[in-house]
Amino acid sequence: MKMINISRNADHYIIKTIDSVRLLGKDMFSKNKTYQKKFSDDTWYESNSDKAVSEQKKLKLDKWLKDHRKFIEHK
Repeated sequence: MKMINISRNADHYIIKTIDSVRLLGKDMFSKNKTYQKKFSDDTWYESNSDKAVSEQKKLKLDKWLKDHRKFIEHK
């Protein structure tokens, strides 16, 4: 999973990613996904399906948000 973009709207953080499936060391196909998290909530959801993400993806998304929050916050 690689981050493409991180942004913020009125009440959500939004992270766009590329999820690749690798086989024998080569990317077979990739899929763009968008994840969102409300400011007041601690759960990440896939934007298309509104499913909660796995704990592993949640940790990665939270790390990206923590690392990039200062660039997307409006003053």
